[in-house]
Amino acid sequence: MSNAQLYKRMTDYLAKFYDAAFYQRAGVRYPVLVYPPAPEQVHDVDSLLGTLSAATPDHFVIYDHAYLHTLQNSARHLYNGITYTLDYLELYPLRLHAAHGRYFDTLATCFALEHELRAAAQANTMRLPLRTQYHRVVSPTRSLWHGRGRSATIGVACVTAFKSARGYEALLARRSAHSATDPRFFHVLPAFVFQPISTSPTAYDWCVSHHIYREWLEELFSVDEAQLHAPEAVYAHPAMQDLQAMLACGAAELRLTGVTLNTLTLRAEISVLLLIHDATWWARCYDPASPYRMNAHAETLDGRIVRVPLGSDADVVGALPADFHTIMPPQAAVALWLARDALA
Repeated sequence: MSNAQLYKRMTDYLAKFYDAAFYQRAGVRYPVLVYPPAPEQVHDVDSLLGTLSAATPDHFVIYDHAYLHTLQNSARHLYNGITYTLDYLELYPLRLHAAHGRYFDTLATCFALEHELRAAAQANTMRLPLRTQYHRVVSPTRSLWHGRGRSATIGVACVTAFKSARGYEALLARRSAHSATDPRFFHVLPAFVFQPISTSPTAYDWCVSHHIYREWLEELFSVDEAQLHAPEAVYAHPAMQDLQAMLACGAAELRLTGVTLNTLTLRAEISVLLLIHDATWWARCYDPASPYRMNAHAETLDGRIVRVPLGSDADVVGALPADFHTIMPPQAAVALWLARDALA
């Protein structure tokens, strides 16, 4: 069975199981629901954030210890950090309410669902005891907007797109072979787990835009994460000062494109577009006289950044490998399509 056939089998099953309208684009149906922002939220990404509960879930409907132990014994880079997990989602205006969680719990309660589904689809059995057990307690419909009984860590998929001679282009890279999830897969830049920065909470922790700026420096310019804990260090970096100047004068903008729910894992992701209109920005990133240089993050597979033109759907498909949706997390692929739509 090809990867494309396996992907379709899983998606078709989930579409019937959840009885939901999955996102479709360029001949592919993704196992993803898209919740769009209200018009007034598009240029205020932090308007998405609702309440943050200090409570950490201590009861899970399912927990795949065996899968977690397998990952822990692998060569993957794993860290049981504190995360923000989905509490519930309000749809209009879009509000994401969250609680605190742990990353290992996410692996054992959410990514374990995808692991089980892939194995079942490959075996052509579709026996899913873990998912079935979960939905005996939390209905399929409720699970699409509520995080009860699992640790659904929230992610952020930010598409960085810039103006070039070919029009607007998005930046992608491939994850390293040691990534905790989806190793070697293509992903947008930056993409990350939404989580507190430190053990002493500040206003910068529960703030999507600040996390985007931190991760942007880390993933595109290889700034060490340890150097970015203090907000002052983030905004003092020359690349960030350049970006903030562009944002201030309208030469760049940050747009909220929606929240996606990946039914493979039942995890929510915040989709954002960082759009740079300044046609000289890319050249500045590689100018020897510049105080900063673009350098793909060490966690990418080969340190190479892939430029994907966003002029048309055919441009996107043509710039990436055949059946790229099978080697790209569904929420990342959908974030890329949503970014193209935002340019229309």
